Amino acid sequence: MAYIVRMPKLGLEMERGTVLEWAVAEGEELSKEDLVLEVESEKSVGEVEARENGVLRRVYAEEGEEMPPGTPVGIVADEGEDIADLEAEAESELGGEAVEAESETESESEVEPEPAAADGNGTTATTGGSAGSSGDVKATPRAKKRAEEMDVDLSMIEGTGPMGAIDESDVEAAAAGGGTSGGEGQAGVEEISLSGMRRTIAERLGQSYREAVHVTEHRTADAESLAAAAVAASEHLDSDISISDVLLRAISKTLAEHPGFNATFEEDVHRIHDTQNVCLAVDVEEGLVAPVIRDIESLSTTELADERRNLTERTLSGEYTSDDLRGGTFTITNLGVLGVESFDPVINPPQVAILGVNAIDERVVPVEGEPAIRKVLPLDLSFDHRVVDGADAARFLGSLVEYLEDPWELVEGVSPPETKGETLPEREVSARIEKGSGTITAGSFSYEFDLDEEFGGGEQPTPVDLFLGSFAACLSASIEVQGEIRDIEIESVTVDATASPPEGSVESIDLVVAIDTEADDETTERMIENGERTCHVAELLREDLFIELSWGRI
Repeated sequence: MAYIVRMPKLGLEMERGTVLEWAVAEGEELSKEDLVLEVESEKSVGEVEARENGVLRRVYAEEGEEMPPGTPVGIVADEGEDIADLEAEAESELGGEAVEAESETESESEVEPEPAAADGNGTTATTGGSAGSSGDVKATPRAKKRAEEMDVDLSMIEGTGPMGAIDESDVEAAAAGGGTSGGEGQAGVEEISLSGMRRTIAERLGQSYREAVHVTEHRTADAESLAAAAVAASEHLDSDISISDVLLRAISKTLAEHPGFNATFEEDVHRIHDTQNVCLAVDVEEGLVAPVIRDIESLSTTELADERRNLTERTLSGEYTSDDLRGGTFTITNLGVLGVESFDPVINPPQVAILGVNAIDERVVPVEGEPAIRKVLPLDLSFDHRVVDGADAARFLGSLVEYLEDPWELVEGVSPPETKGETLPEREVSARIEKGSGTITAGSFSYEFDLDEEFGGGEQPTPVDLFLGSFAACLSASIEVQGEIRDIEIESVTVDATASPPEGSVESIDLVVAIDTEADDETTERMIENGERTCHVAELLREDLFIELSWGRI
């Protein structure tokens, strides 16, 4: 059965779609449910599949061409089947442009265009007496119409469309870059037209920045208990619970206490929503998108973790839909996984606030009057000052920090350690040498080490071996923690530690890390660097470490 292939409507808010790629060429056969073409809307990418077996008899839209939903892009029918009525219907809807495009394509396939030559300035121009005429240039009808509207000389543009044809985006790029009639292109400059999705992101954020009165407040939370709660939740719930999941629970509690931030602002109306539909900013190839986790206040910790993980994976793989991006009431954007320490996030319209999450760091902070090294989490809250005030934002951050620093009630069934609120006992390890044989005791655990006159040993480890083993163990564990913080799976970490010289006093330590992970090189390097920086044994090597030595007789 013959039918017209139309630009699909990928979501209720879709206004225009772009043909990304045809999976089959005109004249090729296809079967039912075969992929015909990929299209992109302002928010997502979708696929058009064949409804019936047949042949792609006509193609009316080139790759890169934009049009509203419902516009004819092709015709599928059996070989030899009469499609005159469908052609007339499609061409009528296209306003005759399809006929022009088809005749132009046929004429261009019969007459080979003259070769291009580069002038002395590196600008490509056609040869022959008609080089300056736009009418002789290979361009789509939309491109010609757009060139006329924008006063752009088509002969000065290098096409990026099929067979080198100039399309509408090429014209707009040339106009934006100053390539108007009689002008020259700029050598060594790459001009990239924004895709439909990237253009929408630019328009929405530009609108947000122009209209919303952006103010950003910064606050830092102690993250020691936050990290501990995530580990305890994973063990108790027998599920993969990350710091991000506990953070989401804290945000849900905070939004319940400060509902004015779980809101949108449109047409001078501040709408406070009953349900918490929290957007998570995800970095994909086309730009930053923010899919929604819906009703987070009703989800258990395990359900929330599963939904967050599945939504992130779907988004990164391109399997999200425009419906996944609609209806958000609050947004979280985490640049901490990229090592960012502070930033001013732009509000995701029509929402009124967005929370920026930075890299967990270790800082020296006062604890009960004494300096201590603690994990801290810097936060950035941007809000629309037209709707909420600075004091409201300060109270919001105050509540959030309280939940993050005491997160135990956020995770069902998880209790704080017994030492919470008490001074932790000092860690005591003792070593005893008796007649050349050494024993180390740490709590209820003990092991032997070897010691001879050269500080070497036999089969048992030497004191230097024990130190290197501690260093390697601590560093490998710290790197694995960095992966957990970023929700990155690390299969294994091996750290080889070598002390030099091989005899006498140690002058240098060489560490070699072998890591099994699918993370990219930049992220992996960052995890290893942060792992070394947060390794407690590495901290022992700092020059300002205070050591007090006392002695007594047995």
